[in-house]
Amino acid sequence: MKSSRRSPKLLFLLDYDGTLTDFKRNPGHSRLTPAAKNILRRIQRKYPVIFISGRYLDSLVQVSGLPRFPMVGTHGFEARNFAKGFRLATASQERRFKKEAGRLWDHLQALRGEFTEIHIEKKPFSSTLHYRGVAMAPARVKKLHRRFNEIFRKAVTRRLWSLMGGKQMIEALPKGFSKGKAVAKILGLYPGALPIYAGDDLTDLTVFKALGKKGMKVGVGGRIPKNMADLSFGSPKAFLAWLKIFTAF
Repeated sequence: MKSSRRSPKLLFLLDYDGTLTDFKRNPGHSRLTPAAKNILRRIQRKYPVIFISGRYLDSLVQVSGLPRFPMVGTHGFEARNFAKGFRLATASQERRFKKEAGRLWDHLQALRGEFTEIHIEKKPFSSTLHYRGVAMAPARVKKLHRRFNEIFRKAVTRRLWSLMGGKQMIEALPKGFSKGKAVAKILGLYPGALPIYAGDDLTDLTVFKALGKKGMKVGVGGRIPKNMADLSFGSPKAFLAWLKIFTAF
């Protein structure tokens, strides 16, 4: 690639946790380093850079320190800093899920007495239980999932919600939304762009599917099967070193 003028316009679509930062037991501690922010700002001067995260947006703004970047949160439910009128959920959906997510979070507090090592993340439109960095016997993990499911079924309108597993976490989120659907809609805002998507978890495979043969799919860490990614990196640090190349174009 000799110059951006001779190449298709690039569009960077980047997951956050596990892709740009290492995981922390407390998600609020997963902040971008000054060097990482510098790389992303320099790329953004030449190409669109959009965060596609499972985090809710206020949290993503706080930990990234990049409040003006376009971003998608809550696995394709929220959008911010896009063209006027672009949204992923309707206002009525936001009201309903906010109410039910709050009720679920309240009910999940009952788990704290039995599982003191867990972290229950409060989000406006979903609810996530983390047990990262905690040594838990398989039987205890199984019991935690069972108890989460029991509380989940009683606290929300079941048909409107999905349950998703991940790296030592369980998340309840609005049904019918995904990172892949969000990216498919975003691509319409950038006709002719060559998308580069990077992610680290199985939820990112919905984006890989949405892209099909278009663009580049990047896996970070060991959770994305290498045969499903065009490029693979062992860590966020290695991926950021590769991203730095684009600051020179």
